[in-house]
Amino acid sequence: METIILKIVISSAVLLGFYHFFLAKERIFKFNRIFLVSSLLFAYSLPFIPMPTYFESSGQPNLIFGEPVQEFQQLGVNTAQHFDWSNLILGVYLSISTLFLVKFIHSFLKIRLLKGEKRIYKNHRIVVLNRYYPPFSFLKTMYFGEKHFVDNQIDERIFLHEKCHASENHTADILLIEFLKIFSWFNPALYFYKNAMIINHEFLADEFVLKNNYDISKYQHLILHEITNTKSLKLTHQFDFNNTKKRFIMMTTKNSRFSAIKKIAVLPLLAILFVFFSKEIQAQTEASTVKVNRSTAPEKQDIAVPINEKNATPAEKELLKAFEKVINENIIKNDTVKKKNKSNVETAIEATSVKEDTQKFTGILPQFPGGINEFRKLINANFDTSVFKGDEGMVKTVLYVEIDENGKMGTVSADGTSDIFNREAIRSVSALKDKVWTPATENGIPVKHVIKMPITMTFSGAFPTK
Repeated sequence: METIILKIVISSAVLLGFYHFFLAKERIFKFNRIFLVSSLLFAYSLPFIPMPTYFESSGQPNLIFGEPVQEFQQLGVNTAQHFDWSNLILGVYLSISTLFLVKFIHSFLKIRLLKGEKRIYKNHRIVVLNRYYPPFSFLKTMYFGEKHFVDNQIDERIFLHEKCHASENHTADILLIEFLKIFSWFNPALYFYKNAMIINHEFLADEFVLKNNYDISKYQHLILHEITNTKSLKLTHQFDFNNTKKRFIMMTTKNSRFSAIKKIAVLPLLAILFVFFSKEIQAQTEASTVKVNRSTAPEKQDIAVPINEKNATPAEKELLKAFEKVINENIIKNDTVKKKNKSNVETAIEATSVKEDTQKFTGILPQFPGGINEFRKLINANFDTSVFKGDEGMVKTVLYVEIDENGKMGTVSADGTSDIFNREAIRSVSALKDKVWTPATENGIPVKHVIKMPITMTFSGAFPTK
């Protein structure tokens, strides 16, 4: 998730920067509107667009699971508790998103509940407000105060300005921004996007008015007169927009000689972002498949599966020995079960083998929906190998997964030498927290368990490149 968020923020910022430096000062208003909307949608969809990654099989990491160890924990034993920052972050995120949602609904209803007389004026919907507001438009409707009607007519320049906003549905662009802010308020580019969209809408409306041969100087005086009576309403396009200086400059600005080239220049930028920020999917080439010697090595499977000494290759037997060593070291290191001897002195029980440890529990072990192999498959599917360089060699860790009395997954931790591998293993398992296990039981009573599962990954070459 963090990778997706980062891709969205970076790509939207890069595209907005391109607009600011190359397009914002050109009189290509319709193109700019299309660019702002489409670039924003592109940035938010980019991390989900699949792009094949071609690789040689020798460089593809192989994820292998060891047999899990079910470790029983008595209900009365105190275990080390780790504060779950993810719950705090999620709570803060949802609180702020709710605030933005409430703000959006309030702004929407405030406009809809304005009291006034609905009319049809020159085949367009308008509302004549009972109280004073500067002229503004919202969706397909234009709003005017009573003072703007003289002899039952509206100044044609004001009407044409608001007609452009309403007929071209500029409100839809602003609603898109406000919607994205509800669930991605943390993206700073959104706030600059909104400002760029609004000023571009004003450029479009001004151009629409001046195309009807109105005097620029008199039109500018009309804008200045309306500014003195500004009252802001969110989500609306008001005639008295406060970026007045930029509007006046743009009314007399001419396009540069390179405006057409600047339009085309966006294409290589989109291609670069697509290559670096799209979602990678692995596609093996024909050439890479012929390099496997079937007489000496078994065919690799797409899903990681447990191995044992009966069907293991010599290399895999070495992995199993490494697993056994890690398991025994961690059992001795982490076993916190205590018992009292005759002199009432507490001593730690040192478990010397997996078999001896599991024999202490005679109840029913926890069961993942679909079985432990399904659990392995889902971890494998969630695992993101793009966080590795590809030259790590062999990396390994031991996962500790707590299953409580209700079958819900609790604390997930990992004990390995690679921090990156530990974090990715924890993330892959934590993504399955919505799955409800069948809890372990002893004498018919649900009890807490901790599952210990060794995982290793081997890299045998440079990481796959596009």
